[in-house]
Amino acid sequence: MFFFIYIIFILICAFFWLGTKPFQPRKTKKNVSLSLVVCCKNEEKSLPLLLSSIEAQIADIKNIIFANDKSDDLTLDILNSFSEKYANVKVITANGTGKKNALRQAIQLSDNEYILCIDADCVVPKNYFLLVNNFLSENQPDLMIGGVKYVNTDVLFKKLQALEFSSLIASGAGAALARFPIMCNGANLAFRREVWQQAQNHLFDEELSGDDVFLLHFVKKIKGKIMFLKAKEGFTWTFPADSCRKFLDQRKRWASKSPSYTDWQTILAAITVFLINLEIITLGIISVFIPFIKWIFIAMFCFKIIIDSVLLIPFLIFSDQKKLTPLIPLLSIIYPFYIAVVPVLGIFGKFGWKN
Repeated sequence: MFFFIYIIFILICAFFWLGTKPFQPRKTKKNVSLSLVVCCKNEEKSLPLLLSSIEAQIADIKNIIFANDKSDDLTLDILNSFSEKYANVKVITANGTGKKNALRQAIQLSDNEYILCIDADCVVPKNYFLLVNNFLSENQPDLMIGGVKYVNTDVLFKKLQALEFSSLIASGAGAALARFPIMCNGANLAFRREVWQQAQNHLFDEELSGDDVFLLHFVKKIKGKIMFLKAKEGFTWTFPADSCRKFLDQRKRWASKSPSYTDWQTILAAITVFLINLEIITLGIISVFIPFIKWIFIAMFCFKIIIDSVLLIPFLIFSDQKKLTPLIPLLSIIYPFYIAVVPVLGIFGKFGWKN
C-alpha cells in the first residue's frame, strides 16, 4: 500500500513540475515592500560570498536586517563593516539565544509587507531580489517557497549530497505546485509579515530548528496561499558539508523536529518514504536466505529508480545540475540505509550544531 502511495506521490509531483511553466515577470509590475532578513552565528567564512552577491543588487531591496546570534568569531565585525556602507542595511545582536529568537527580533524591526529569508551560508544569483519582488507582486502569496541547490560539488561525497538534497527540493517543489505543500527551506523563503505574526504560537520554540516548516504548516492550517517560485534565477546557492559527521549532524537536526509535525500530508509522506526504504532493505536481507525473493527485491529496487528519475532528472536539468544524473543508481543503493537510520538518530540521538 505504501509503495503504491509513493508511486502516486512522485508521479503527481512530476506531473505538476513538468506542467508548470517557469515564472516570467510581466513588463508592467507593481513592487511590494520587501525586507531581507538573515540570521548569522559564527559565519565569518561564509559571509564574504553572501555579502558580495547582495552588494551587486543592493539597490533592488528596500532594507536588509542581519541578526547576529551571539557569534564568537568575526561575524559581527564583518556585518558592521558592511552596514556602514549602505543606508538600507541594519545589524542587530539578538537578545537570548537561538535562530528562532534572532529571526523574531529581526522581523519585528521591519514594517514592510513581505519578509524574505535566506541563510548566512548562501549566495544569491544575479537579479534575485527583482525576481522575488516581481513574483510576490504578481501572485500575492502568503508564503513563497524558493529553490535551493548545492554548488562547489567537486568530489563524489559532495555530489551525492547535492543529489540527495535535490531530491528533497524536487519533491517539495512538485508537491507545492500540486497544491499540497509538505516542505520548504529557510534558505529561500518569503512570507507576509502579518502571517508570521499570527503564527508565533505555532512555531514550536522548544525545537532548535523548523521555523520554516512549522510556518508552512500554519499557513496551510489557515488556508493561506502557498506558491513555489519556479525560475532558474530563483534558486539560492549553498554548500555541501565538508565531512560525513557534519552532514549527518545536519540531517539529524532536520529529522529531530519531525515528532512536532501536525500536518497529515507531511507526516504521511515522511512515513511512506521511511517504510518504502525499510522494505527495500528487508527484502534485500531476506533474498539472501530465500532465493526467489531476490527477484521481488530487484524489481522493486529498479522500479523505484525509474519512478524517482521521472521527477528527479527533469528537476536536475532545470536547475543546471544534470551532471549529477549518472549518480542516481549509486545514491539509490545508499539511500535506503541512510533514510532508515537518520530519522531514528535524529529523534532519539544527539547532534552538534553551532556550538
